[in-house]
Order: sequence, then structure tokens, then C-alpha cells
Amino acid sequence: MLASGMLLVAVLTCLTVLVVMSVWRQRKLSGKLPPGPTPLPFIGNCLQLNTEQMYNSLMKMRDRYGPVFTVYLGHRRVVVLCGQEAVKEALVDQADEFSGRGELAIADWLFQGYGVIFSNGERAKQLRRFSITTLRDFGVGKRGIEERIQEEAGFLIQALRDTRGSFIDPTFYLSRTVCNVISSIVFGDRFDYEDQELLSLLRMMLGSFQFTATSSGQLFEMFYSIMKHLPGPQQQAFKELQGLEDFVSRKVEQNQRTLDPNSPRDFIDSFLIRMQQEKKNPNTEFHMKNLVFTTLNLFFAGTETVSTTLRYGFLLLMKHPDVEAKVHEEIDQVIGRNRQPKFEDRMKMPYTEAVIHEIQRFGDIIPMGLTHRVTKDTKFREFFLPKGTEVIPMLGSVLRDPKFFSNPQDFNPHHFLDDKGQFKKSDAFVPFSIGKRFCLGEGLARMELFLFLTTILQNFRFKSTQAPEDIDVTPKNVGFATIPPTFTISFQPMRDRYGPVFMVYLGPRRVVVLCGQEAVKEALVDQADEFSGRGEQATFNWLLQGYGVILSSGERAKQLRRFSITTLRDFGVGKRGIEERIQEEAGFLIQALRDTRGSFIDPTFYLSRTVCNVISSIVFGDRFDYEDQELLSLLRMMTGSFQFIATPTGQPPCPQLFEMFSSIMKHLPGPQQQAFKELQGLEDFISRKVEQNQRTLDPNSPRDFIDSFLIRMQQEKKNPNPEFHTKNLVFTTLNLFFAGTETVSTTLRYGLLLLMKHPDVEAKVQEEINRVIGRNRQPKFEDRMKMPYTEAVIHEIQRFGDMLPMGLARRVTKDTKFREFFLPKGTEVFPMLGSVLRDPKFFSKPRDFNPHHFLDDQGEFKKSDAFVPFSIGKRYCFGEGLARMELFLFLTTIMQNFRFKSPQATEDIDVTPKHVGFATIPPTFTMSFQPH
Repeated sequence: MLASGMLLVAVLTCLTVLVVMSVWRQRKLSGKLPPGPTPLPFIGNCLQLNTEQMYNSLMKMRDRYGPVFTVYLGHRRVVVLCGQEAVKEALVDQADEFSGRGELAIADWLFQGYGVIFSNGERAKQLRRFSITTLRDFGVGKRGIEERIQEEAGFLIQALRDTRGSFIDPTFYLSRTVCNVISSIVFGDRFDYEDQELLSLLRMMLGSFQFTATSSGQLFEMFYSIMKHLPGPQQQAFKELQGLEDFVSRKVEQNQRTLDPNSPRDFIDSFLIRMQQEKKNPNTEFHMKNLVFTTLNLFFAGTETVSTTLRYGFLLLMKHPDVEAKVHEEIDQVIGRNRQPKFEDRMKMPYTEAVIHEIQRFGDIIPMGLTHRVTKDTKFREFFLPKGTEVIPMLGSVLRDPKFFSNPQDFNPHHFLDDKGQFKKSDAFVPFSIGKRFCLGEGLARMELFLFLTTILQNFRFKSTQAPEDIDVTPKNVGFATIPPTFTISFQPMRDRYGPVFMVYLGPRRVVVLCGQEAVKEALVDQADEFSGRGEQATFNWLLQGYGVILSSGERAKQLRRFSITTLRDFGVGKRGIEERIQEEAGFLIQALRDTRGSFIDPTFYLSRTVCNVISSIVFGDRFDYEDQELLSLLRMMTGSFQFIATPTGQPPCPQLFEMFSSIMKHLPGPQQQAFKELQGLEDFISRKVEQNQRTLDPNSPRDFIDSFLIRMQQEKKNPNPEFHTKNLVFTTLNLFFAGTETVSTTLRYGLLLLMKHPDVEAKVQEEINRVIGRNRQPKFEDRMKMPYTEAVIHEIQRFGDMLPMGLARRVTKDTKFREFFLPKGTEVFPMLGSVLRDPKFFSKPRDFNPHHFLDDQGEFKKSDAFVPFSIGKRYCFGEGLARMELFLFLTTIMQNFRFKSPQATEDIDVTPKHVGFATIPPTFTMSFQPH
């Protein structure tokens, strides 16, 4: 007992001595260091700081101790600077003394003083000078990087269009886009938006960035020497930072293997070349460690800050719809809708420029700045700061300095506008810091913020799930970083702004766009003759040039369409003959699926082979064997060219740009050349088939569509203006072969995915098949009359799948009055079939997959005037009857024999289209066909 008591006395004595020494030391320095709260041993001022609100805690100390005070973060003595005057006086007026870099514990765990951002002294100077020069070499601050940002903005716009107005979390949409700009500089290339490695990297960056704003992150800043050895969220942040370092290291190794010293491809190459030049310098700063960490600095900082600012900006604009409306108005006045925004436009857009500045000011992404360190003993005001003293420049206190901003806690673009509405600068606008260690990516960030925001607002308006007054813009966390609250947003296409009938310019092409069931029906049905011309589809026009039944106009279109419909009927379409052909082909498909023995497969070519064989038996008189290599080659050509017209990503130029600038781009390298090659391959195949038929033709016994056309050519050979010639034969046959394969097989593929996503729907279809058809006979087309639920499911697959969302372009055949508008003869028209299939006047939940859209209250099938997957009017798809029969017979036959299994849980299956352009391409997936 005595020993225990003496030990307790000894411990208390030691603690008392430590406290007394700490107080004495504090008082000794009080005449030199700025004032501040008295620290305790080990924990410093931890008890006076709220780690959940570190920024606010420090600002409260400012109210007591003034704009310059000392605080102890654990054992770390830090001088805090608040307000524009103090921060400028330190970082600008005494720039040399305050140019050192202080600690950011979570980053120092990895970087340990290496890399351009967290280094000091000569290392920092050399790396900073090199980085600024190299970024300029790769276009930063020049037209080159502006074009790269504009290009990436195009990919973003397409990705946002693909959301079809659904409510999404914009986080990764924005970070993917911003990341790709800096990636093109440091790695020499961009990522595809679906690249899983990219998404993993973004999660790592977001996770470690958000950690710095949390309470745990603030505690780690104080007690990192202990906490780095303990379990906790810091270990996850370490893991994420290590993952980022590993990725950059792999990129460096790849560049090393393929380096050409005379032709640097990116920042890494330039650094490697400099390393070679300095390999004889024993004190060089150009070595592997600085390369990896400088690259990581640029990659990380170039992604997170800009994307987070944009994300906060969207939330603020939804909160303030009056501000969004004024930006839209200025975009319309200065830029319009016919070209992309340019960075120079900002000079004529004072309100937009003020809004972007106010988003940065209010968002305050790095409120405590990056910590500085005095490089020598320094007199600052009446205080003495010993060499090595860390300094926190509270950038947030500058951005909210009431001497410069009248209502600093409010979001108000007028903070940056003068009385005449012109943009005005402010000395307190310091989101990129100031002085010798200002953000070297400032110019790039400013360009990105302007171009991305204006491009998005040029194409969309924003919609929130909440009323503006209910939107909370309070940050989720504020520490080293400010993290905006999580939210969802709907990007509403600009048609919602201009109404159901509006005009756009696709490059030089003037196009009138029709949206919604009423406008589309009024044009294509009520004024069918005027809207019966065919507009352009640039990829196919490159080959078809107005020939063939689908893309022709006038008398040619009428004659070829009439002939095609009659001939298809002659070969059984719409009759029992073609039904038996489909049933026979379904049998081949079932056997092919059985042969997979339940393994997970991509169903794409299984379905396209089957559907292709039905139309092949009509146009060529025979089917292909499933292993026929020529068939597989043809299917790849069709799939490739069909996907090209939908694909917004891939190596630029993208196909949507090709629609705008086909006259130029058809001569340039790019993916359009591959599409041309595929279409040319299909034409060559058809031409060979025609030649074969010509050699063996019996005019009294046509075997297929080609024979029938050849006979008609013979009958009209004395007609001086015939439309029945070889060119129209080849291209009409190609039209039927292509359209008869891709649309139905793609719809079936989407249908299988949707049924796996909705197993309750699959189960109900299975039950109806068992009750009406059973297992002992093949399905017949007439069965659908007794199967209302299955019929509703097939219609809903077509509605939700929306294979041709923009329809085939039309052209008015004469000067036309449409509603209150005048359309000159030849005006192109886009009937947006997708807008009809999702018209909320006809479908209660148009964004959801729900077969009840086609069922009445008694569970019976009901038609809808907004069901237009085959279009309507005089140019409706004349293969509609065949397609409807194929969809019913193939789907019911497959489900009669198999149930579906996905490698993913139902809730993890993503049914978002892979691409949406002229066509909709479902996501790639695998599935298992499980025999009953």
C-alpha cells in the first residue's frame, strides 16, 4: 500500500512539474509569440478545439486573441493568421520568410517531404519551376489545353444525357471528367468513363480527401505519431494513398520501357528525360521518388479540388434558381446553342464570371490553406516567430472577410459585380492561396471551372428533389478541406426549356426537334405528307448516298417501300410461313443455349445469329450455320457500326461530332474510318450474294428477295428512269439485313438483362407460359392473345429499351406551317421517339421498368398511343410485324426452356445503357441459362 501511494505521489508530482514548465515556457515566449490559449502537456489545446468543426473553433479563438494567435495542435505549435490583411502581409509582403511548407500529417505519412507540393527549400523551388514549365509545354494556359477541356466536356455532356433526367449523385460524373484533363497531361491519355481502374482511383482520392475534413482527420493532425500505429479510419486513408502511389509507380514503369528522349508524350516522360540529363548530379532533385510524388500531387490536386467546387456549384445553383436563370440568359446572349463555350467568352460574361467566383468563395474548398513554415527567425508585426514555426493561413477567413464582402455568409454573385453589373476583382479572392506557394494549377482550374460549368448549363437546367427553400447547403464536413453535402440532381435537357418544338444546329445542319407524343404525332401522322422526307444519318449516308429503301426520299422511297412490303409478304412475312421459320430458328437457339451447360456467357452473338438467320432466309433464301465464320464476321461488322452511331466515348472524334461535321471528318483518321470499313464489308458481302443470284436466276421461280428484285429489274430495263437497278438492290437488301438483325437482337438482349434485374417479372412470365403454353409444344404467335402479362412485358422492354431514341431523321418535303412555326422545304426534323416512349402523360413512371404501363386494372393488356418504337406515319418501320413476332416467339421459347441467372445480386445489376446516341446500346453483361 505504501509503495502504491508513493508511486501515485510521484506521478502527480511529475505531471505538476510538466504543467508548471509548460505554463512557464508559454509565459517566457508570450512577449514574442502571438497570444493564444495555454496548452497542456502532450495534448496542447485539444480540449479547446472542436475537431468536428476545426475551422469554426479556430475562428472563435480569433475573436478572443485577434487575427494572429498561437495554438497547439497536440505538441505542434502553430501560428494562425486570420483575415485578408494578416494573410497578405505574411504570404505576399513577407513572401520569402513564409515560403516554407508545414505539415499535413496524412499526406506526410506518404510523401515525407518529396513531391512539388509538400517539399521545402531548393527541392520545392526546382520541382515547382519544372512543373510550371512542363505544364505550359503540354498546353496549360494555351489553346491546346482549352481544346482538351472542350473535348472532355463533350464526353461529360453525353454521359449526362445518358442519365435521361434521372436523379443522380454527380460526384463521379464530375471527378471522371476533371480527372481526365489532368490525366491527359501527366499520363498522356484519358480514361474511358467505364474504366474500373479509373473508378477505383477516384474512390481512393475521394476517400483520402474527405478524411482530412473529418473529426478523425483533425485528431490525426494532432497525434499522428501515435495514431499512425493504431487502428482507425486513418488506416483506410493510408491504404488509399498507397494505392494511388502504386498506380503512379506502374505508370512510370510503363513510360520508362517506351521512352523516346526526343519525343516526350506527357509529364512523366519530361521528368524521366530530366532525370537522364541530371544523372551525374549527386545532389539532383530529379529522381524516382520526386517523380512519383510530384505526379501524384498533380493528379490528386488536379482532380479533387475542381470537381468538388463544381459539385458545390450545382447545389448552390439549385438553391438559387434565379442565379441559374441569369447564367442561362447570359450563355444564350453570348454563346448561343450552336457552338461550344470558349474561355475567352468569359470577358463578355460578367455575371457568369461573378457566379463562378462566388461558388469558389462560398465553397471555400481548402479553408485552412496548406500549412506554411517560416524559413528563418521572423519578425511579424510585433511578434517573433522562430525559424520552423508552422503557420496556418486561414483562407476561409479571407474569403469571408466582411471588409471585402458585404454579406460574407450568404451566396451572392453581386460580391463580384460593380454598380454597372460589370465583373470586379477582389483582393480577398484567394481560393488558390497567394504568395510564393500559390497553387500552380490555378490557370488550369479557372479554365476548367468556366468551360465545364458553361457547357453543362448550355445543355441542361438543374432540378432538385427538394424545393429551393428546403435545400441545405451546409457543408458535410469542414476541416483541412470543405466537403459539400451529398445530394442528387436531375440534368434536364434544354428541350425542357424551349418547349416540345425547338431548333438546334448540328454544325452547319439546322434541325428541328420534336418532343413528346403530341408534337411527334402531329407531325408524322396529322401532317404525314409534309414530314415524309428522309433526313441524314451521316455514317450510313457515307455509304448509301440516298439509295436503298430506308434512307431514300421522294419517288424512289415510295417505289422501293411498296416493292419491299409486297415482296416480304410474298415470302411469308405476316403469315404462317414466317412463323414456322422463326419457330425453327428458335429450336436452333435453344440447342445452342443448352450447349453452354449453364455457364455464364455474353448472349450478344447467340441472339444476333438467331435473329439474323430469320431475315437471311428471306433476303438470301437460306440460313447460316451458327459456326459459319462469315456470319460471325458480318455480325461483328453490324454490331461495330451500329454501336458507333451511339458511342459518345472512345478515341475522338466521337460519332456525334461526325453527325455535325461529316464533310470534314470523313477525310480524317478516327473511329469513323473503322465504321466505314465495316459498312463497306457489308456492302461487299451483299454484292457477292447478288452476283451469285444473277448467275443462277430463274425468272419464273424467285428464291428470295434478291431474285424478286432482279426480276423486277428485267421488267423495267426499258424504263428510262428506273429505281430498280443494282445500286438500289444492294442497298435495299443491306437495309433489310442490317435493320432486321440489330434492332430485334439488341432489344432481346436488353430484355434478358431487365428480367434478371426484376426476377418477380420473370417469375410471372414463367407462370403465364406454363399456364397457357405448357412445356409440350412450341409457343405460337396467337398465344399472345391469352398472355396479357407477357405481352405487356415485351412492350415494356421495347419502351424502356428505346432502341432508336432520336428516330430516323425526317425532312419536310415542302414549305410547311407546323403549329405557329414555318419550316422551309428541306428542313431536317428529329422525331424524338424516346421522348414519346417516356411521355409522363401516358406512362405513370416513365423512368422505371414497369409492365403495368401496358395493363389495365383487370390485368388485361392495354395499348398506348405513345408506344412508338417502330415510329409512326408514312415512314414507320415496315418490318414491325416481323419484329413483333420474333420478339414474342424467341422470348417465350427461351423462357419456356430456361430460367435466368446473373453473376451479380439483383440489386447490383446496372441496367443503365452503355451508350445513347442515334441508337441505345445496353450494358455488356453475362448470364447463365439454367435449364428447367
